[in-house]
Amino acid sequence: MWSIKEGKKHLDITKLRSEFKVISENGLHLVHPIRNMWEWNDDEKWLRSVVVNDDGFVVSCSWPKFGNFGEFLNDTDTLENELANGGSVNFTHKEDGSLAIRSVIDGQVIMRTRGTMFGGFANHDQDSFGDRFKRVAKEKYPILLDPNFTPEMSLLFEYVAPSNVVVIRYKEEDLIFLGSITHNDLHISSWEDLKSLAECYNLNLVKIHNLPREPLKLQEEIKTWREEGIVARCKNDQVFIKIKSAHYLANHRMKFSMTYPTMVEFIEGGGIKSEQQLSDELYKCDYDWEVIEFAKEFYQIYVEASNIKDDALKEAQKLYDNFKSDQSDNAAIRKEYAMIACVQNNIVRQMMFCLYDNKPNRLHDYCRKVVLSEGKTIKSRRK
Repeated sequence: MWSIKEGKKHLDITKLRSEFKVISENGLHLVHPIRNMWEWNDDEKWLRSVVVNDDGFVVSCSWPKFGNFGEFLNDTDTLENELANGGSVNFTHKEDGSLAIRSVIDGQVIMRTRGTMFGGFANHDQDSFGDRFKRVAKEKYPILLDPNFTPEMSLLFEYVAPSNVVVIRYKEEDLIFLGSITHNDLHISSWEDLKSLAECYNLNLVKIHNLPREPLKLQEEIKTWREEGIVARCKNDQVFIKIKSAHYLANHRMKFSMTYPTMVEFIEGGGIKSEQQLSDELYKCDYDWEVIEFAKEFYQIYVEASNIKDDALKEAQKLYDNFKSDQSDNAAIRKEYAMIACVQNNIVRQMMFCLYDNKPNRLHDYCRKVVLSEGKTIKSRRK
Protein backbone atom coordinates (compact mmCIF):
# COMPACT_ATOMS: atom_id res chain seq x y z
CA MET A 1 0.00 0.00 0.00
CA TRP A 2 2.65 2.54 1.11
CA SER A 3 6.09 2.53 -0.47
CA ILE A 4 8.93 4.90 -1.33
CA LYS A 5 9.03 5.99 -4.95
CA GLU A 6 11.40 8.61 -6.35
CA GLY A 7 12.42 9.34 -2.76
CA LYS A 8 8.85 10.19 -1.69
CA LYS A 9 5.98 8.47 0.07
CA HIS A 10 3.77 6.72 -2.45
CA LEU A 11 0.29 5.26 -2.00
CA ASP A 12 -1.14 2.48 -4.16
CA ILE A 13 -4.90 3.04 -3.82
CA THR A 14 -5.64 -0.30 -5.50
CA LYS A 15 -4.43 -2.05 -2.34
CA LEU A 16 -6.79 -0.39 0.12
CA ARG A 17 -9.19 -2.40 2.25
CA SER A 18 -12.90 -2.05 1.56
CA GLU A 19 -13.18 -0.03 4.78
CA PHE A 20 -11.76 2.96 2.90
CA LYS A 21 -13.50 5.14 0.34
CA VAL A 22 -11.80 6.79 -2.65
CA ILE A 23 -13.29 9.90 -4.24
CA SER A 24 -11.61 10.87 -7.51
CA GLU A 25 -11.82 14.24 -9.27
CA ASN A 26 -9.55 16.12 -11.71
CA GLY A 27 -6.62 13.72 -11.33
CA LEU A 28 -6.83 13.74 -7.52
CA HIS A 29 -7.94 10.97 -5.19
CA LEU A 30 -9.27 11.55 -1.67
CA VAL A 31 -8.93 8.55 0.64
CA HIS A 32 -10.85 8.40 3.91
CA PRO A 33 -12.43 5.68 6.09
CA ILE A 34 -16.03 4.61 6.33
CA ARG A 35 -17.92 6.04 9.30
CA ASN A 36 -17.37 4.49 12.75
CA MET A 37 -14.26 2.56 11.77
CA TRP A 38 -12.69 1.24 14.96
CA GLU A 39 -9.81 -1.04 13.93
CA TRP A 40 -6.77 0.55 12.29
CA ASN A 41 -3.56 -1.08 11.09
CA ASP A 42 -0.45 1.04 11.64
CA ASP A 43 0.08 1.67 7.92
CA GLU A 44 -3.55 2.82 7.57
CA LYS A 45 -3.42 5.60 10.15
CA TRP A 46 -2.36 8.15 7.51
CA LEU A 47 -5.52 7.39 5.55
CA ARG A 48 -7.81 9.38 7.81
CA SER A 49 -8.02 12.05 5.10
CA VAL A 50 -5.26 12.05 2.49
CA VAL A 51 -5.28 13.32 -1.10
CA VAL A 52 -2.89 11.83 -3.66
CA ASN A 53 -2.42 12.63 -7.33
CA ASP A 54 -2.57 10.18 -10.23
CA ASP A 55 1.05 9.21 -9.52
CA GLY A 56 0.18 8.24 -5.92
CA PHE A 57 2.10 11.11 -4.28
CA VAL A 58 0.60 12.99 -1.33
CA VAL A 59 -0.60 16.52 -2.06
CA SER A 60 -2.74 17.08 1.06
CA CYS A 61 -3.18 15.24 4.34
CA SER A 62 -4.70 15.54 7.78
CA TRP A 63 -3.34 14.12 11.01
CA PRO A 64 -2.78 10.39 11.11
CA LYS A 65 -5.44 8.62 13.12
CA PHE A 66 -4.57 8.89 16.81
CA GLY A 67 -6.52 7.60 19.76
CA ASN A 68 -7.37 8.25 23.36
CA PHE A 69 -5.13 7.15 26.21
CA GLY A 70 -5.31 3.35 26.30
CA GLU A 71 -6.95 3.01 22.88
CA PHE A 72 -3.86 2.24 20.77
CA LEU A 73 -1.65 0.32 23.18
CA ASN A 74 1.64 0.86 21.34
CA ASP A 75 1.11 4.62 21.33
CA THR A 76 0.07 4.62 24.99
CA ASP A 77 3.18 2.61 25.91
CA THR A 78 5.32 5.10 23.99
CA LEU A 79 3.84 8.01 25.94
CA GLU A 80 4.28 6.28 29.30
CA ASN A 81 7.91 5.41 28.48
CA GLU A 82 8.65 8.99 27.42
CA LEU A 83 7.09 10.32 30.61
CA ALA A 84 8.92 7.84 32.82
CA ASN A 85 12.33 8.34 31.18
CA GLY A 86 12.35 12.11 30.88
CA GLY A 87 11.56 12.23 27.17
CA SER A 88 10.21 15.31 25.47
CA VAL A 89 6.41 15.40 25.75
CA ASN A 90 4.34 18.44 24.81
CA PHE A 91 0.82 18.79 26.19
CA THR A 92 -1.17 20.93 23.76
CA HIS A 93 -4.76 22.04 24.25
CA LYS A 94 -7.44 19.89 22.60
CA GLU A 95 -9.62 22.31 20.71
CA ASP A 96 -13.28 21.51 20.05
CA GLY A 97 -14.08 22.61 16.51
CA SER A 98 -13.60 21.35 12.95
CA LEU A 99 -10.27 20.42 11.40
CA ALA A 100 -9.11 22.80 8.65
CA ILE A 101 -6.46 21.44 6.26
CA ARG A 102 -4.58 24.05 4.21
CA SER A 103 -2.64 22.72 1.21
CA VAL A 104 -1.35 23.97 -2.14
CA ILE A 105 -2.35 21.71 -5.05
CA ASP A 106 -1.21 22.52 -8.60
CA GLY A 107 -0.46 26.08 -7.56
CA GLN A 108 -3.88 26.65 -5.94
CA VAL A 109 -4.53 27.10 -2.21
CA ILE A 110 -7.04 24.50 -1.02
CA MET A 111 -8.65 24.76 2.42
CA ARG A 112 -10.75 21.73 3.25
CA THR A 113 -11.96 19.64 6.13
CA ARG A 114 -11.74 15.87 6.58
CA GLY A 115 -13.85 13.83 4.17
CA THR A 116 -13.82 16.55 1.50
CA MET A 117 -11.60 17.29 -1.48
CA PHE A 118 -12.02 21.06 -1.77
CA GLY A 119 -13.87 22.27 1.34
CA GLY A 120 -17.35 20.79 1.00
CA PHE A 121 -20.25 20.26 3.39
CA ALA A 122 -22.23 23.36 2.38
CA ASN A 123 -25.88 23.76 3.30
CA HIS A 124 -28.16 25.82 1.08
CA ASP A 125 -28.12 28.69 3.60
CA GLN A 126 -24.47 28.44 4.70
CA ASP A 127 -21.00 28.79 3.30
CA SER A 128 -18.99 25.59 2.92
CA PHE A 129 -16.28 24.88 5.47
CA GLY A 130 -13.71 25.81 2.83
CA ASP A 131 -15.39 29.19 2.31
CA ARG A 132 -15.41 29.83 6.06
CA PHE A 133 -11.76 28.84 6.41
CA LYS A 134 -10.74 31.20 3.62
CA ARG A 135 -12.81 34.02 5.07
CA VAL A 136 -10.97 33.79 8.40
CA ALA A 137 -7.63 33.48 6.60
CA LYS A 138 -8.34 36.61 4.56
CA GLU A 139 -9.29 38.59 7.67
CA LYS A 140 -6.59 37.37 10.06
CA TYR A 141 -3.91 35.29 8.33
CA PRO A 142 -3.64 36.36 4.65
CA ILE A 143 -0.30 34.55 4.24
CA LEU A 144 -2.31 31.31 4.15
CA LEU A 145 -3.85 32.35 0.82
CA ASP A 146 -0.44 32.79 -0.83
CA PRO A 147 0.31 29.65 -2.91
CA ASN A 148 4.05 30.29 -2.50
CA PHE A 149 3.77 29.83 1.27
CA THR A 150 4.77 26.28 2.37
CA PRO A 151 3.49 24.43 -0.74
CA GLU A 152 5.48 21.36 0.35
CA MET A 153 3.34 20.71 3.41
CA SER A 154 -0.20 20.72 4.75
CA LEU A 155 -0.92 23.12 7.59
CA LEU A 156 -3.52 21.99 10.12
CA PHE A 157 -5.84 24.27 12.06
CA GLU A 158 -8.91 23.99 14.25
CA TYR A 159 -11.77 26.10 12.95
CA VAL A 160 -13.82 27.43 15.87
CA ALA A 161 -16.78 29.79 15.84
CA PRO A 162 -19.90 30.63 17.88
CA SER A 163 -21.94 29.04 15.08
CA ASN A 164 -19.78 25.88 14.95
CA VAL A 165 -20.56 24.39 18.36
CA VAL A 166 -19.68 20.77 19.08
CA VAL A 167 -19.69 20.91 22.88
CA ILE A 168 -17.49 23.87 23.84
CA ARG A 169 -18.72 27.32 22.80
CA TYR A 170 -16.13 29.76 21.38
CA LYS A 171 -16.65 33.52 21.46
CA GLU A 172 -15.27 34.34 18.01
CA GLU A 173 -14.42 32.78 14.66
CA ASP A 174 -10.78 31.75 14.33
CA LEU A 175 -8.25 29.29 12.94
CA ILE A 176 -6.05 27.85 15.68
CA PHE A 177 -2.74 26.56 14.35
CA LEU A 178 -2.18 22.93 15.38
CA GLY A 179 0.65 21.61 13.22
CA SER A 180 2.08 20.84 9.80
CA ILE A 181 3.01 17.73 7.83
CA THR A 182 5.56 17.47 5.01
CA HIS A 183 4.09 15.61 2.03
CA ASN A 184 7.23 13.87 0.79
CA ASP A 185 7.86 11.85 3.96
CA LEU A 186 4.75 12.52 6.12
CA HIS A 187 6.93 14.03 8.83
CA ILE A 188 5.07 15.99 11.50
CA SER A 189 6.78 19.28 12.30
CA SER A 190 8.30 19.64 15.76
CA TRP A 191 6.81 21.94 18.36
CA GLU A 192 9.81 24.26 18.05
CA ASP A 193 9.30 24.55 14.30
CA LEU A 194 5.60 25.30 14.83
CA LYS A 195 6.43 28.07 17.30
CA SER A 196 8.88 29.64 14.84
CA LEU A 197 6.34 29.50 12.02
CA ALA A 198 3.59 30.96 14.20
CA GLU A 199 5.82 33.79 15.41
CA CYS A 200 7.06 34.67 11.94
CA TYR A 201 3.60 34.82 10.37
CA ASN A 202 1.41 35.78 13.36
CA LEU A 203 -0.53 32.52 13.39
CA ASN A 204 -2.64 31.72 16.46
CA LEU A 205 -0.71 28.76 17.84
CA VAL A 206 -2.54 26.25 20.03
CA LYS A 207 -1.66 26.76 23.67
CA ILE A 208 0.57 24.39 25.61
CA HIS A 209 0.03 23.17 29.20
CA ASN A 210 2.41 22.40 32.04
CA LEU A 211 1.08 19.14 33.52
CA PRO A 212 2.23 16.24 35.75
CA ARG A 213 4.43 13.66 34.06
CA GLU A 214 3.13 10.73 36.12
CA PRO A 215 0.40 9.10 33.96
CA LEU A 216 -2.18 8.60 36.71
CA LYS A 217 -1.74 12.12 38.09
CA LEU A 218 -1.89 13.48 34.54
CA GLN A 219 -5.19 11.74 33.84
CA GLU A 220 -6.67 12.65 37.22
CA GLU A 221 -5.92 16.35 36.70
CA ILE A 222 -7.40 16.46 33.21
CA LYS A 223 -10.53 14.60 34.34
CA THR A 224 -11.43 17.63 36.47
CA TRP A 225 -11.27 20.12 33.58
CA ARG A 226 -14.35 21.82 32.18
CA GLU A 227 -12.72 22.04 28.73
CA GLU A 228 -12.10 19.19 26.29
CA GLY A 229 -8.63 18.02 27.31
CA ILE A 230 -5.15 17.75 25.80
CA VAL A 231 -3.14 16.10 23.07
CA ALA A 232 0.12 14.61 24.36
CA ARG A 233 2.80 14.81 21.64
CA CYS A 234 5.76 12.49 22.12
CA LYS A 235 8.52 10.61 20.29
CA ASN A 236 9.84 13.86 18.79
CA ASP A 237 6.25 15.00 18.15
CA GLN A 238 5.49 12.03 15.88
CA VAL A 239 3.10 10.17 18.21
CA PHE A 240 -0.11 11.82 19.50
CA ILE A 241 -2.47 10.62 22.26
CA LYS A 242 -5.71 12.34 23.35
CA ILE A 243 -6.67 12.66 27.01
CA LYS A 244 -10.14 14.16 27.56
CA SER A 245 -11.91 15.44 30.64
CA ALA A 246 -14.69 13.38 32.19
CA HIS A 247 -17.03 16.37 31.96
CA TYR A 248 -16.40 16.78 28.25
CA LEU A 249 -16.88 13.08 27.49
CA ALA A 250 -20.18 12.97 29.35
CA ASN A 251 -21.32 16.21 27.77
CA HIS A 252 -20.35 15.06 24.27
CA ARG A 253 -22.20 11.76 24.59
CA MET A 254 -25.23 13.51 26.04
CA LYS A 255 -25.19 16.16 23.31
CA PHE A 256 -25.94 13.54 20.69
CA SER A 257 -27.78 10.94 22.74
CA MET A 258 -29.19 12.07 26.07
CA THR A 259 -29.78 8.99 28.19
CA TYR A 260 -30.04 8.34 31.89
CA PRO A 261 -26.45 6.94 32.15
CA THR A 262 -24.97 9.96 30.34
CA MET A 263 -27.01 12.26 32.57
CA VAL A 264 -25.61 10.50 35.65
CA GLU A 265 -22.08 11.12 34.33
CA PHE A 266 -22.89 14.78 33.70
CA ILE A 267 -24.42 15.26 37.16
CA GLU A 268 -21.70 13.49 39.11
CA GLY A 269 -18.81 14.75 36.95
CA GLY A 270 -20.02 18.34 37.32
CA GLY A 271 -20.77 18.07 41.05
CA ILE A 272 -24.38 19.11 40.42
CA LYS A 273 -26.47 19.28 43.60
CA SER A 274 -29.76 20.80 42.50
CA GLU A 275 -32.17 20.99 39.60
CA GLN A 276 -31.42 24.70 39.21
CA GLN A 277 -27.69 24.04 39.01
CA LEU A 278 -28.38 21.39 36.37
CA SER A 279 -30.38 23.89 34.31
CA ASP A 280 -27.64 26.53 34.62
CA GLU A 281 -24.93 24.11 33.47
CA LEU A 282 -26.98 22.89 30.51
CA TYR A 283 -27.74 26.45 29.42
CA LYS A 284 -24.00 27.14 29.43
CA CYS A 285 -23.61 24.18 27.06
CA ASP A 286 -26.18 25.65 24.65
CA TYR A 287 -29.05 23.24 25.31
CA ASP A 288 -32.52 24.59 24.60
CA TRP A 289 -35.50 24.72 26.95
CA GLU A 290 -37.11 21.49 25.71
CA VAL A 291 -33.93 19.45 26.22
CA ILE A 292 -33.40 20.92 29.69
CA GLU A 293 -36.96 20.02 30.71
CA PHE A 294 -36.28 16.47 29.53
CA ALA A 295 -33.02 16.45 31.51
CA LYS A 296 -34.86 17.50 34.67
CA GLU A 297 -36.90 14.29 34.52
CA PHE A 298 -33.65 12.32 34.51
CA TYR A 299 -32.40 14.38 37.44
CA GLN A 300 -35.49 13.52 39.49
CA ILE A 301 -34.93 9.84 38.75
CA TYR A 302 -31.26 10.24 39.71
CA VAL A 303 -32.18 11.80 43.08
CA GLU A 304 -34.62 8.99 43.89
CA ALA A 305 -32.09 6.30 42.87
CA SER A 306 -29.34 8.04 44.85
CA ASN A 307 -31.53 8.08 47.96
CA ILE A 308 -32.00 4.32 47.64
CA LYS A 309 -28.24 3.92 47.33
CA ASP A 310 -27.51 6.25 50.26
CA ASP A 311 -30.01 4.53 52.57
CA ALA A 312 -28.59 1.11 51.71
CA LEU A 313 -25.02 2.31 52.26
CA LYS A 314 -25.96 3.83 55.62
CA GLU A 315 -27.50 0.52 56.72
CA ALA A 316 -24.53 -1.51 55.43
CA GLN A 317 -22.07 0.77 57.23
CA LYS A 318 -24.06 0.50 60.47
CA LEU A 319 -24.12 -3.32 60.33
CA TYR A 320 -20.41 -3.44 59.47
CA ASP A 321 -19.45 -1.08 62.30
CA ASN A 322 -21.51 -2.98 64.87
CA PHE A 323 -19.99 -6.30 63.80
CA LYS A 324 -16.39 -5.03 63.84
CA SER A 325 -16.83 -3.51 67.27
CA ASP A 326 -17.93 -6.85 68.74
CA GLN A 327 -15.54 -9.27 67.03
CA SER A 328 -11.84 -10.05 67.33
CA ASP A 329 -9.84 -10.67 64.18
CA ASN A 330 -9.86 -14.42 63.52
CA ALA A 331 -10.52 -16.89 60.72
CA ALA A 332 -14.15 -17.49 61.66
CA ILE A 333 -15.40 -13.93 61.60
CA ARG A 334 -16.03 -13.75 57.84
CA LYS A 335 -18.44 -16.68 58.08
CA GLU A 336 -20.27 -15.02 60.97
CA TYR A 337 -20.34 -11.73 59.04
CA ALA A 338 -21.69 -13.51 55.95
CA MET A 339 -24.57 -14.94 58.01
CA ILE A 340 -25.58 -11.38 58.97
CA ALA A 341 -25.13 -10.07 55.43
CA CYS A 342 -27.13 -12.83 53.77
CA VAL A 343 -30.36 -11.91 55.54
CA GLN A 344 -30.19 -8.34 54.16
CA ASN A 345 -31.53 -7.22 50.79
CA ASN A 346 -29.18 -7.65 47.84
CA ILE A 347 -27.93 -4.05 47.74
CA VAL A 348 -27.07 -3.91 51.45
CA ARG A 349 -25.49 -7.37 51.27
CA GLN A 350 -23.15 -6.44 48.39
CA MET A 351 -22.16 -3.21 50.11
CA MET A 352 -21.41 -5.04 53.36
CA PHE A 353 -18.96 -7.37 51.60
CA CYS A 354 -17.24 -4.41 49.90
CA LEU A 355 -16.82 -2.78 53.33
CA TYR A 356 -15.59 -5.99 54.95
CA ASP A 357 -13.01 -6.61 52.21
CA ASN A 358 -11.85 -2.98 52.40
CA LYS A 359 -12.40 -2.43 48.67
CA PRO A 360 -13.33 1.28 48.34
CA ASN A 361 -13.00 1.24 44.54
CA ARG A 362 -15.30 -1.76 44.28
CA LEU A 363 -17.76 -0.08 46.64
CA HIS A 364 -17.68 3.10 44.54
CA ASP A 365 -18.32 1.12 41.34
CA TYR A 366 -21.14 -0.82 42.96
CA CYS A 367 -22.79 2.39 44.23
CA ARG A 368 -22.71 3.75 40.66
CA LYS A 369 -24.23 0.46 39.44
CA VAL A 370 -27.04 0.79 41.99
CA VAL A 371 -27.81 4.34 40.88
CA LEU A 372 -27.98 3.18 37.26
CA SER A 373 -30.00 0.00 37.84
CA GLU A 374 -32.44 1.59 40.30
CA GLY A 375 -32.82 4.53 37.95
CA LYS A 376 -33.80 2.16 35.16
CA THR A 377 -36.42 0.57 37.41
CA ILE A 378 -37.80 3.95 38.49
CA LYS A 379 -37.93 5.15 34.87
CA SER A 380 -39.88 2.04 33.82
CA ARG A 381 -42.31 2.49 36.72
CA ARG A 382 -43.04 6.08 35.72
CA LYS A 383 -44.02 5.23 32.14
